Amino acid sequence: MNIRVFPSWFVDGVKTAGLLVCAVFSICLFPLALCAQSASEPAAAPVSPDRYIADQALLLKEPIRVQIVDVCSEIEKTLRIRVLVKTEVLENIDEYTKRIEVFFTEWIRSIGIDKRGILLYAALPRDSLNGKFSLRVGIGLKYLITREMGEKILNQVILPGNVENDDGRGFLEGILTIKKMLVDELKRENQNLPPQTGIFDIFGFLWTSKEILLAFFVGGFLCYMVFFIERCPRCNGSLRTAFEILKEPGNNTLGLRRRLYSCDRCGFTRRKKEPIYPAGSAGFWMWLLGTRRNVRIDAGSTRLPDDLSSDDRHSPSE
Repeated sequence: MNIRVFPSWFVDGVKTAGLLVCAVFSICLFPLALCAQSASEPAAAPVSPDRYIADQALLLKEPIRVQIVDVCSEIEKTLRIRVLVKTEVLENIDEYTKRIEVFFTEWIRSIGIDKRGILLYAALPRDSLNGKFSLRVGIGLKYLITREMGEKILNQVILPGNVENDDGRGFLEGILTIKKMLVDELKRENQNLPPQTGIFDIFGFLWTSKEILLAFFVGGFLCYMVFFIERCPRCNGSLRTAFEILKEPGNNTLGLRRRLYSCDRCGFTRRKKEPIYPAGSAGFWMWLLGTRRNVRIDAGSTRLPDDLSSDDRHSPSE
């Protein structure tokens, strides 16, 4: 009866391939896990108006305040940009420059979204309406709103609106102008992106991350060269491998062989015994579950198993 045997290089290759497949599937399933986690997050609580308005000088009427909060909340949800309208009364208007620098530095650090913030700051001296107004932009938005654009919004939209109306409508018109500008920029950026189908494209993901996969394959090959290829402990040369079958495997039993290592450079030799797994499903489950016993002996049984070879049986006593 001819019994197929798994070669040692095949078993080692299967183990290495299994590790690589596990790594690839881990990379592919990681974005799906992030999507599932984000979908399971609860809805955010309502945002307080103080997040977008700090009107200490009372320049904003209630209807304008509501509209400003709605627009600023929409900007933060869609564009991840915080907008704050800050008004206050200063005893000494000459301290305006120092005051806005200190306040803007503390506020832009506290928002925690990569300094993507826009500050509309107005200060009035006490008992006077001739104040000062500034528009400050965080470092993360310098490429979207330049100094020239900020000055144009300030001089052509916000200040004229505040002069014509005393309810703070100029602040709202300025925020709407900024929103339109940011939304248009976002649309231009989205035009360069591939269309979103709503379905995870595994082949597209593998193609975009081909460098990472190539690095994994190279790393797996190097690990195979380091951990699976035997080297001579004396001269670090490659060992030549030969096999000597000690016992052939049965249908459901393991075999035994001796692996012979020899170095042609320094003459080093070494022997190692290892099991031989039979072919088929029985051998696969033995390899997977780590079975090392050839014969299962039931308690109280005196009859020898039928699958023992003639070498394992005791000769009858005369």
